Amino acid sequence: MIGLEHILGRKGGPRSSGSRPPRRFRLSDSQFGALVSLPGLLLLLLWVGVPLVIVVVISFYRYDFIRPTKFYGFGNYIKLFHDRVFWLAVKNTFIFSLGSTFITFLFGFTSAWCLSRIDRGGTFFRTLMMLPWAVPLIVSGFIWGWMFNPTYGVINDILLKLGAIKAPLDFTADPSLAMFSVILADAWTRIPFLTILVLAGLERIPAELYEAARIDGADIFHELRHISIPMVKGPLLTGLLITSVFSFRSIDAIFSMTQGGPAKATYVLGLYTVDNIYRFLNFGRAGAISVMLLLFCSLIASAYVYFLLKEERWS
Repeated sequence: MIGLEHILGRKGGPRSSGSRPPRRFRLSDSQFGALVSLPGLLLLLLWVGVPLVIVVVISFYRYDFIRPTKFYGFGNYIKLFHDRVFWLAVKNTFIFSLGSTFITFLFGFTSAWCLSRIDRGGTFFRTLMMLPWAVPLIVSGFIWGWMFNPTYGVINDILLKLGAIKAPLDFTADPSLAMFSVILADAWTRIPFLTILVLAGLERIPAELYEAARIDGADIFHELRHISIPMVKGPLLTGLLITSVFSFRSIDAIFSMTQGGPAKATYVLGLYTVDNIYRFLNFGRAGAISVMLLLFCSLIASAYVYFLLKEERWS
């Protein structure tokens, strides 16, 4: 009789002449990442893609609750291009976005550079720097509106005590000052975000580079120009990209401070879209404005992405 050991083999398993261990199904890192991201991508497609398709389709229809809804082709776009209010809103939107991005860059980079050089109490100052980011944009508009108030605003009070002005200024009611006011209110909440990105990049720079620069006789401005700025181009461009796109479509601070006035001095594309939806009930034209807003944001993003890819290629 054949023994049990002969059947099972020495290690207790069945003998199989020439057999190989079963192959295990293994995923690469990229395949695993794609598989895990698939549910989120599907949800994003349903949450963003479907409304986007509906907006694009509506933009080709005459949909105004006055006349029967019908296919209009490029009629909404043609009327839009002949509308002087549209081009005024485009100009104001670019001014608002560029101004907010510039102030965010100026104060965000400066704050990050200063925080990177603080040895004691750095955690406290970084936490303090994050506070404006926690304030909603609509609330930021109300806060800055009160500060700019000609009667009880703190800004007018400071300017009067410094002797910079002789009478209180109504910032939000003056067409020449209103845009600056809303730009400042919008940039105030975006500065912490850029500060954190740039600060993370600055802290990755080896200290030996600064030490070598000081040995060679470089001052702070040379360090900033030849070490700090070149080494944080990636995070800086990413932050500016997000800031530009978000400020380009933002209406929160403008809505709470000026509502597009005075005399449409702060009237932007976002407010023009809202007016066509809720005031004029012209959904077809609102869809066309939304598509144009999307195209403008895509052009801005494309420019930043080009420089980001160029920076990665040379780094």
